[in-house]
Amino acid sequence: MTKSSRIPNLDNDYTRINARKQAYESYSSPGQLVDAGDETVVWSVKSSLPNMSFSTCKNDNLIGPNVSGCRDDFDFTVKFELVVFSVVPSAIFVVLALWRTFHLSRKPVIVNEPALQLLKSGCITAYLGLQLALLVLVASRSFDVSALSISSTVLRFLAAIGLVPLSLLEHSRSARPSVLLNAYLFLSLLFDITQTRTFWLASGTRSEKANTALFTASVALKVIILLLEARRKRTFVNKWDEKEHSPEETSGLYSLGVFFWLNRVFIDGYSKILQINDLYPLDSGMRGRVLDERFAQYADYSKMKGHKYGLLKVLCRTLLAELLLPVAPRLVLLGFLFCQPFFIERLLTYLSEPEGPNSSNFAYGFIGAAVLIYSGIAVSTALYWYFHYRTLLKARGILVSAVYRKTLEARIGTSDSTAAITLMSTDIERINVCFRSVHDVWASFLETGLASYLLYLQLGPAFVAPIASKWMAAIQRRVGLTSTVIANTKNLKLSGLTQPVANSIQQLRVDEIAISPFVTFAFASQQLGATKIFTSLSYVILLADPFSIIFQSVPQIIAGLACLGRIQKYLECETRNDFRSLIRANETHDPSNTEKVASKNDKGLSLSGNSPAITINEGSYGWAPESMVLRGINVSFASSALTIVCGPVGCGKTSLCNALLGEIPFHSGNMHLHTAYRRVGFCDQTPFLSNGTIRHNIIGFSDFDENQYREVLSATMLDVDLEALPSGEMTNVGSNGITLSGGQKQRVSLARALYLQSDLLILDDIFSGLDADTEDQVFQRVFGPDGIARRRHSTVILMTHSVKHLPGADHIVALSIEGTVAEQGTFPELMANDGYIKGLGIRATGSETSSEKLDLAADPQGPPAELMRQTTAVSSIVPDTSKARQTGDRTVYTHYFRSIGWIVTAIIVFWAACFGFFQGFPNIWLTYWSADAAKGYEARSWSYYIGIYSVLQASRMLSLFMCAYFVLVTAVTRSGAKLHLDTLTTLMHAPLRFFTTTDNGQTTNLFSQDLNLVDMELPNALLNAVLGCFEVIAGAAVIMGSAPAIAVSYPFLALLLYFVQRFYLRTSRQMRFLDLEAKSPLYTHFRDTSHGIESIRAFGFIEEDREKNRQLLDTSQRPAYLLVMIQQWLVMVMNFVVMILCVILTSLAVKLRSNSGFTGASLVSLMTFGNQIAYTIVFYTQLETSIGAVSRLRAFNETVKPEDRDDEDLVPDENWPQKGEIELKSICASYNTEVDEDKESDLALKGINLTITPGEKVAICGRTGSGKSSLIAYLLKLLDPVPGKEAIAHIDQTPLDRIDRPTLRRRIIAIPQEAVFLPDGSTFRANLDPFGVATEADCRSVLETVDLWAFVEDRGGLEAGMSAGTFSQGQRQIFSLARAVLRRRVRARDLGHGQVAAKGEGGVLLLDEVSSSVDLETEKAMQGIIRVEFQKYTVVAVSHRLDMVMDFDRVVVMSNGEIVEVGSPRVLAEDESTRFGELCRAGGR
Repeated sequence: MTKSSRIPNLDNDYTRINARKQAYESYSSPGQLVDAGDETVVWSVKSSLPNMSFSTCKNDNLIGPNVSGCRDDFDFTVKFELVVFSVVPSAIFVVLALWRTFHLSRKPVIVNEPALQLLKSGCITAYLGLQLALLVLVASRSFDVSALSISSTVLRFLAAIGLVPLSLLEHSRSARPSVLLNAYLFLSLLFDITQTRTFWLASGTRSEKANTALFTASVALKVIILLLEARRKRTFVNKWDEKEHSPEETSGLYSLGVFFWLNRVFIDGYSKILQINDLYPLDSGMRGRVLDERFAQYADYSKMKGHKYGLLKVLCRTLLAELLLPVAPRLVLLGFLFCQPFFIERLLTYLSEPEGPNSSNFAYGFIGAAVLIYSGIAVSTALYWYFHYRTLLKARGILVSAVYRKTLEARIGTSDSTAAITLMSTDIERINVCFRSVHDVWASFLETGLASYLLYLQLGPAFVAPIASKWMAAIQRRVGLTSTVIANTKNLKLSGLTQPVANSIQQLRVDEIAISPFVTFAFASQQLGATKIFTSLSYVILLADPFSIIFQSVPQIIAGLACLGRIQKYLECETRNDFRSLIRANETHDPSNTEKVASKNDKGLSLSGNSPAITINEGSYGWAPESMVLRGINVSFASSALTIVCGPVGCGKTSLCNALLGEIPFHSGNMHLHTAYRRVGFCDQTPFLSNGTIRHNIIGFSDFDENQYREVLSATMLDVDLEALPSGEMTNVGSNGITLSGGQKQRVSLARALYLQSDLLILDDIFSGLDADTEDQVFQRVFGPDGIARRRHSTVILMTHSVKHLPGADHIVALSIEGTVAEQGTFPELMANDGYIKGLGIRATGSETSSEKLDLAADPQGPPAELMRQTTAVSSIVPDTSKARQTGDRTVYTHYFRSIGWIVTAIIVFWAACFGFFQGFPNIWLTYWSADAAKGYEARSWSYYIGIYSVLQASRMLSLFMCAYFVLVTAVTRSGAKLHLDTLTTLMHAPLRFFTTTDNGQTTNLFSQDLNLVDMELPNALLNAVLGCFEVIAGAAVIMGSAPAIAVSYPFLALLLYFVQRFYLRTSRQMRFLDLEAKSPLYTHFRDTSHGIESIRAFGFIEEDREKNRQLLDTSQRPAYLLVMIQQWLVMVMNFVVMILCVILTSLAVKLRSNSGFTGASLVSLMTFGNQIAYTIVFYTQLETSIGAVSRLRAFNETVKPEDRDDEDLVPDENWPQKGEIELKSICASYNTEVDEDKESDLALKGINLTITPGEKVAICGRTGSGKSSLIAYLLKLLDPVPGKEAIAHIDQTPLDRIDRPTLRRRIIAIPQEAVFLPDGSTFRANLDPFGVATEADCRSVLETVDLWAFVEDRGGLEAGMSAGTFSQGQRQIFSLARAVLRRRVRARDLGHGQVAAKGEGGVLLLDEVSSSVDLETEKAMQGIIRVEFQKYTVVAVSHRLDMVMDFDRVVVMSNGEIVEVGSPRVLAEDESTRFGELCRAGGR
């Protein structure tokens, strides 16, 4: 054969291949021309073909990707296969294998299964040998190869080498099958199979066939390796307890990719009612301790300050690996998405051409491509969201732990006490939502390129950040106030301030809704569609969808950054600075010998004798830098001694407590501790109790010691109380200890301090709620000569107004009203001076009665009222309707739509239907347009078609906007306000028993988590579900237009979807319920910590509380994590359903040769139809789970029965009660409305008979828990009479049971023991006059009367903002008295009596321990005010202060809910045989 020889035209590839071989054999030099048929080819012997010279395709040396002129035109080019299928994956794997091998080499061996490891090693070694043989064969050049082919073979060989160590390490040091190995083996196997087909088609010579055979053998061996590497190792892991680990931890790539590890959860959820313990344990890598430690390595708040995104940077550094893991599957997903237009283009080209001899091959190829593309989309989507949601949940765990850590470390007063709860709940939940699309954003920019910024150059969503920040702050104010109200409901009802506070909360809710970015977030959650037009339209979709994602996601991310900014601001707040310094024992003070107390962790020993324990030199302390509460303090507290600090109200006793604990923020001077106290027994003035049992509150995190426990119970006289409680020490105290009386709470707090066995006790006014007898006995048992504190040689610093105990103190410090030390010394020394102590007129024998002389058995404390008799179980606010948890409740939709309004609901459906029509019909319109254009002439002008098309698209956007507006503005505003108002009304009218048996965290959850769902998730889910439903209908109609036969599958598809969602919903509903249920204890723990942070730090329980928080966090993460995982399982299932539809559509199209126009429209519709059907089901299920919030709110309203009764319809005249006459006969009452009338132990009041004449002043006394407060509560109808008991209760001849409760509480003036205030930031005037009925002059006059005007004026006057913390505890009680005086004056003026007490004026004043936190002088002043201002009023006062009781006309002594004695206090006091006489003698009178 010569150069000019011509090869005749050949009919098939086989002949063509042989001809090419002959040409190759004849010519050995490059560049010679060979004319094959009519084609002239530049033939290069050594390098023109990229792989094997036997290839005859004219474009095999090009990327292609498809061949032309050979192999039936149904193959990839060799160069494309080498680059994409071999070089790229091998190179990536080699790099990743090196990194993974190094990473695993530092981990311990945890798997011991040598047989399986040996089998794996053997197969990989054999595979390596085959790759070596291929390399030798290629290197020997027994057939012609290119440089690219050699590179490909070398990289395959290197990848095979990398398999050996990686497989060994993955097998022995990882619990799960290797994700990297399985991903590489699976993907490369698919590529190898494709290459194998190409090699066999192109092989001709013996060397070529040998090479192909070796390659085929390596592929077969790779299949075996893949099966071995995919095997789970659960049974081989050392010390692996399945109860402590999730099956996810041992699941491989394929189980993770299709969520196979969730199967047991679905089966359990379908077959039974799920409980927390039924869920998988949390993945060890997601547990709070692990995440907290990782975050702590990078978090430096000092460096974070000044950097707007400092917290975001630290989070990214902490979760760098987790942030990178979703990138690979997201890129793969992007690749599969871009395969769709190629697929559509080739399929439409095929359908438009006449049928050829190889059409069947192409038909099967298209079907196979449909399976590959859409199954690839399903799996890559599943893996992408799997890794991404794990990252989001880890971020949640990190942020919750960080906020809690800061709560434990923050300086008091740096932030609102409710801030941590709002940040932990609302802000962090919003961050999880807002950052869901963070990877979609960069992927969208990658997809759109320059087109994205050209089309959206003017888009500026940055306004969302300040809106979101303000909105979160508004939520914080509302939820914080609601939480406070829930915790103080009893005092709120007693004060008659229920309605003003309720109005404040509702107004906060309305303001919150007004500033919430509804429409912005609405569009951020709606899957906007895109125009579709056959092949070119598919490219537009790939551009339009990213635009939509950017439009949705950027505002979300900005809002998420705003929430992160709020958290960062909280984390940056000032940390507590323990300014106390430690002087080592036996060393004189020298700066070099001092160190911060915080650096000491070991428990110190008390010094003996009179050596000082704490010394303060020129100390000044305050809560604001410009206003020091204490000034120039020079005090030395002796070790092993009792020091009592006393002084008038507002002198700074509580501030001194905080200073001694190192808690007060602003200070000067020196405070030296001579012993490092690891734990300090601290009792706050307002006892801090967590929601648990009495025993739990006393023991805390200490080890249980039976003898020690019984000792402190006896010392605090709690053993008597426990005997009267049905559940004893296991009685649940409720939130804030609501099931206990004030005295019981103080004694539980004292018992906890004593149980610590600390050498230092700092006690703040622990006797304010105790009766005289109990107070004296507790003092003797704890601080007396034989008391527990004396026996332990404890250093005790006691702040108190009970000055009768001063003779029992070793040292006394008296503070002046200016915050200085007025005098100090021993009791005899101070009595010898003419100072403050002597002026108190205390007898030296006042509290020196020995414990032996105390009659401990006489009249043991009766059991507390029914309020204190609750069992340990805390009820749920929502009934456990097990069936509804599985199957849902359709009637809740009616309730929700009713809250929106039926007309608005109909409008929403109308616009959604319009959107569905305008979404689908443009595709049909384009079909008509293209058919008209295909005729060669246009029957109508181009402007006609484009004009109609534009109108359709504009109508689509209009209908979308209108539907979004009515859902996200009108519906949210209506439903949000109404549902909140209904729930708030139910809460405000709930009986007191509800608050004693319900955890505050559960109730707070309704107003935070559930209302957040109603505001955000529910409307978004409703909008998307309704729009998606009509989108699916439109898409199904368009797809059916291509192949009407596909309509046969629709009923089966609908049936499949029905069973899938039914199977799914049974589990998802329960998971949502468990998610909310598991978060309640976490919220409660946050609230408890915020309120009792001083006590926690004093007790040294920081680490223990942090560990408890981690456990609660892990528990809350379990259902939250599984919920998002099962949601992604549903998306994956829907994607596979779309794959089935695509396969059916493709099969019908290629077999029936459908119209290419309708087929194109159908396939383009299918590109979004998959998302439409998937997201419709997802949003419907989100709607089903989110509507659970409405169900819980409705159940709360239906379950919590209001305290008001139908027969309470009597509203007395405005001047009622005019006389103040009270008549009680045979009154039996209980806090439990369903109490058995024959079971007296459940009664709070038993057979009360009492008549109080108009204007009479009656005091109620008795031991703690005797029923005193219950009697006051009965008069205000906070507890009801027992049904079936004949009883008479009249006030001014008006039957009490007929009077409207709100009216009763407004007409009767009552002052609770714990003062009630409006939300922080409210003015002094608003707190003084919450009903807004008094003038400024009235308010000032009242404040001057109670001697608080100077205090208020110094802080800005009546219109200045305030909080409860502005006042001391005693000042709060004085302010409450001022409020009562103002109410009396306004009432008198309205009735025409004038402000001064007049002859015809009358009424009822109820006082509950109104002076328990004030000193004797202030108490006398308060008595004088009450005597003058309420001269004509009937006064009923509960009091333990005997001096105050002596000023009353009569005294009522109660015990065990019964009246045991009534008479004149002075007469009874002189009679030794009376109960009141015993109380007086115990009180030192």
